[in-house]
Amino acid sequence: MSIGQLKVNAIRLVGGMGVLDFLNTCDGRRPGTGLDEVIDKLSNLEDVVHWFHHAGLIGSDEHERLVHLVHDASWHSITAFSQLIALRESLYRLFLALALGEAADPVAMDELNAALAQTAAQRQVVAVPGGFIWRWLPANSLEAMTAGFIGRMAVQAAALLTSPDLSRLKACATPDCDWLFIDTSKNGRRRWCQMNVCGAREKARRAVGHF
Repeated sequence: MSIGQLKVNAIRLVGGMGVLDFLNTCDGRRPGTGLDEVIDKLSNLEDVVHWFHHAGLIGSDEHERLVHLVHDASWHSITAFSQLIALRESLYRLFLALALGEAADPVAMDELNAALAQTAAQRQVVAVPGGFIWRWLPANSLEAMTAGFIGRMAVQAAALLTSPDLSRLKACATPDCDWLFIDTSKNGRRRWCQMNVCGAREKARRAVGHF
């Protein structure tokens, strides 16, 4: 396993959905944050491929094949990486606003619908035991891989927007944290993306303030 894959595999998956975990791969974007810089945990297209495997969105065989595809693509991978990060940031603006009780960003909505339309050829509905699922076609080119990744995130985003789970979408209560999550707690009062990280940090800050 490469150093890059080890780095990506260390990213926690706490969003409750793959699309939210994808949005949680960067810190320092949230308005009003006290962080001095934006820290992106995905540095290149190979990192994105590792992340899709880490999140369980592609299998091991496909992961290995796509890593080789990225290596063969050379500098063309830069454009593909930029497209995927642009989608991530557009969806982040959309879901952060909704998590904070604000109106949906119309530009982000247009970009989501465009992504759904442009990647439709990459997916098909197939029957499986017990129901039906979206199946993503195998990618044999960098363009097809990029479209497939964008399509996976766009479909999940659309599914969340049209699901009752949208009412449980939250932004971490720590202002310096960008992360979004679905609150699946029974009482619906979860405040932090990670209790043992952001929750502990906030409680420590409050304790210091009481002295």
